[in-house]
Amino acid sequence: MKKTHKTNARNALRKTITPGSRVFFSMAAAQPQTLLNALADDFDFYRDVEIVNMYLFTDHPLAKPGMESSFHCVSLQNSSTMSRSWDEGRIDFLPIHYSSIPIVFSGSGPSPIDVALVQVSPPDRKGNFSLGASTCLAYPLAKGAKQIIAEVNEQAPRTCGPCYLREDEIDYIVETSNPLIPFPDITIGEEEKKIAANAIDLIPDGATIQIGVGKLPVAILRFLEDKKDLGIHSGMISDEIVDLFARGVVTNRKKNLYPGKLITGDLFGSEKLFHFAHENPSIEMHPVEVTHNSTLIGTIDNFIAINSTVSVALDGQMNGEFLNGTQISGIGGLFDFAQGAFVGGGKSITVLNSTASRGKVSRIVSAFEKGTPITIPRYLSDIVVTEFGIAELKGKNLRQRAEALIAIAHPDFRDQLWEESMRHRNILE
Repeated sequence: MKKTHKTNARNALRKTITPGSRVFFSMAAAQPQTLLNALADDFDFYRDVEIVNMYLFTDHPLAKPGMESSFHCVSLQNSSTMSRSWDEGRIDFLPIHYSSIPIVFSGSGPSPIDVALVQVSPPDRKGNFSLGASTCLAYPLAKGAKQIIAEVNEQAPRTCGPCYLREDEIDYIVETSNPLIPFPDITIGEEEKKIAANAIDLIPDGATIQIGVGKLPVAILRFLEDKKDLGIHSGMISDEIVDLFARGVVTNRKKNLYPGKLITGDLFGSEKLFHFAHENPSIEMHPVEVTHNSTLIGTIDNFIAINSTVSVALDGQMNGEFLNGTQISGIGGLFDFAQGAFVGGGKSITVLNSTASRGKVSRIVSAFEKGTPITIPRYLSDIVVTEFGIAELKGKNLRQRAEALIAIAHPDFRDQLWEESMRHRNILE
């Protein structure tokens, strides 16, 4: 049994992190701000420390110019807030899908975590510290780490589910009070509304859905107000879920797996969502082994995965992470949810605007340029939706796929796509 020490951030960090340490910190709204700010302020003390991070709502506090000899930052999923640090070479990227992350960073894996920095809520009546707003990765990686520093934030929600730490599992406790970092506001345009209107026709009452992050998933959630008895099994949820609960759209009553419970692992929202999730027994926060387990997902009746992507090739391959030579995102859970939907006979719906760069570039392409990563292979592609319609790809040959995708491309690019597809005859043969 560990002896837990209550101390300040600087002392806890200096006692646990040494040259060569690999350090993970919880992501997004649960970013342990006090601990990371203390590391940044004290960066001259550290050397050759590997920092492992996921999706961030802010710029990376340890990837700033001048800190390179102190911290080597490795991102498993980039976000727009980290783009400058990535472009300038201060963040490396590790390609990996969500469900494999605990395996790689476990004590028996190739890259074990030495120190986990996690934000937790104040203890409950039993003395357990909830992982709060982020459990997907924070829980399994903390449990497998050699040492844990817990930032006990009195403003963090105490969420339900199995993701909590006992005091005797924690090495150092640092007490703080910080507002959680909110997800940036999203503005929905007319194109996004058209895409959402097309997509919701594919979602029947009683379905269990997973939905990603960004403009298009948010737009779809806002269009679900007339649906009935939807369930949620998703890696993350946003503010829109609160409204769907209030309207009786999301009830989770029809779920065959975790009936009556919304299952998720991260809260991507504002104080509205954090307050809603606090001690709410209808919401359970789980680790990635549950949220992104494709075998488990395959057992969910009427499961529908809804995610956005950057571009789609005419054979059905999808790139969800690379734009103009830059790693803008990561594999994340795209593969896991697409595979779960495929093996269970559900639907995997991919949404995207038909063009980019103010209509100058088609997001549906005849073939990807050399070096473009394939996030979803063509054998898992299912349904693609743009503002111009729906392309159903599962079970279709390459010629049929090309025809279906060109039909929902922007009209300005359809002739060009046909010409290019003829030059890439393997697409149509």
